[in-house]
Amino acid sequence: MVVRESLGSGLDDIRKDWKIVNIREIEKIIDAFHENHPVLRGNKQQVIFELLTAFEDLCSLTVISSMLNPFALKKITDHMDALNQALNWVENSSLNCSDEPIDSKISEERYKQCVSFLTDYAYPYSIICSGYISYSRKRLDVAIEDSNVTFKFPEDGNASAWSDILRESKKADFGGFMENINPVKLASANSKLQKEIYIQDEQLCYELSKDVLDVFIDVAQEQWNSTKTLPDSWKFDMFTLDEYRQVWVVIAALCYIHFLSCLSIKDAGIRLKNSSIIKPMESIVDHITSITSIERETVLHIVSYITFEPSKRNIDIVYQPIVIMQGEIAVIAPILFMGSRPERNLLSVVSSKTDFEHSKEVNDLEDLMVQEIEEVIEDNEDLRIIKHKKLEGRLPDIDLGIFDTSSNAVLLCELKWFMEADSSKEVYAREDDITHGCEQSELIMGHAMKDRKQFMRNVFDAGNGDDVDLFCCVVAKHNIRTQNKYVPVINLSKFKELFSTKLPSTVFHIIRNHEYEESLPEDASITYQTVEYGGFVFKIPAICFGSMPE
Repeated sequence: MVVRESLGSGLDDIRKDWKIVNIREIEKIIDAFHENHPVLRGNKQQVIFELLTAFEDLCSLTVISSMLNPFALKKITDHMDALNQALNWVENSSLNCSDEPIDSKISEERYKQCVSFLTDYAYPYSIICSGYISYSRKRLDVAIEDSNVTFKFPEDGNASAWSDILRESKKADFGGFMENINPVKLASANSKLQKEIYIQDEQLCYELSKDVLDVFIDVAQEQWNSTKTLPDSWKFDMFTLDEYRQVWVVIAALCYIHFLSCLSIKDAGIRLKNSSIIKPMESIVDHITSITSIERETVLHIVSYITFEPSKRNIDIVYQPIVIMQGEIAVIAPILFMGSRPERNLLSVVSSKTDFEHSKEVNDLEDLMVQEIEEVIEDNEDLRIIKHKKLEGRLPDIDLGIFDTSSNAVLLCELKWFMEADSSKEVYAREDDITHGCEQSELIMGHAMKDRKQFMRNVFDAGNGDDVDLFCCVVAKHNIRTQNKYVPVINLSKFKELFSTKLPSTVFHIIRNHEYEESLPEDASITYQTVEYGGFVFKIPAICFGSMPE
């Protein structure tokens, strides 16, 4: 089945004269390329269900293939990106909603259409979007030659960009999934689970003993622990972080159980039909309240936070993985829970709402960064440390200042805490935060350099500051990409690593000279990711590692 031919003639007409095609005209072409795809037939709820089902089955097949090739797990992240884009297209399509219940049985032809929509359309489009977003933010230039579109870094761009890409490429592609799980314990629980699985009228059924359920709750808890960063005492307007954790762990445990149960089904059609969890929302809430001690109203508040809101701008199915269908029927693709970083995803949702308690908590996070830094800086009589020092007028505060009296040098640190970015849009939002921090650092440095002696007396209560060596940096919790070429920006983990292993004077030298930035390994090369879509060939900057499989 070749579904791409549906727009062929129209695209040929547009391309008759390549000279008149610019980057924005190409954007209009590829934005409309998916619209005649046969998957966009029927009602909106049914199409959403079918895409969730196809996505879950693709991920199941990926997990199976990863047993022979661990690198295959990266495809799950790709499938997530594709699903998110596909659901966005469905929401913005002309499909109508329906009162009819969803049909869980999907034909082979319909399954192939959904797979095509996800892998041949939504996924490549999501990659191209990152290039367009970077171009719109003036982070990339673009060159067009016939049907070839190449995004590239400007010659005068920040040289740290490759360091940022390298650092991000080292992160786990499938956050949290099976990384900190006791395989023996899981295998034992799965062995017991398999004995309780049966098929009735093509429906997957399983009975859960407390022993089996407890093990999978432990598995989900370990996943939470492996990605947690926030203090346990955090709270929001409608629930505490600990209450959210308990609810999430129970749902994630059900997802692990359902996922492993589905893997045991030999009939592909029955496996596909049962790949997603389909339950009344009330039944899921009842299950959660029966296992936890949380009030039902609180559980409802938490569940509403992770219920998909397709009409909401910039929402992501990974952040809100519960989809509600007609009749308050919940549909959950298990891999969306199993492959998530729950704390980080919660913050993405909470930050989009008006939450007074969350706002207060965020203001305290930079204090936690200071505490982390103080813990790794050894007691040293040559060091003087100041925190949250107010300056005169409308100048920003100094978050952290470190005065090394032995080398007569001062490092002034602007601290920036923010959740880790998962998309191009979020990366640039974090970049804006960092850029603001660099600007604040420059204001403080300008003030300090006007009268070093007075500055040292006021800030560090130190005399003889005329010849002190002053410089600054921004310390960021996560992503550190920035367009500022002068103020060093270093992430918190690297900052702590340096101070825990080297003398302060050496750390100062490393930060000032940007020597903390990652260098390309010998088997890595700067190249492009090539994506063919809508009759065009797009090239987006990337790093290729020689040891990675094709």
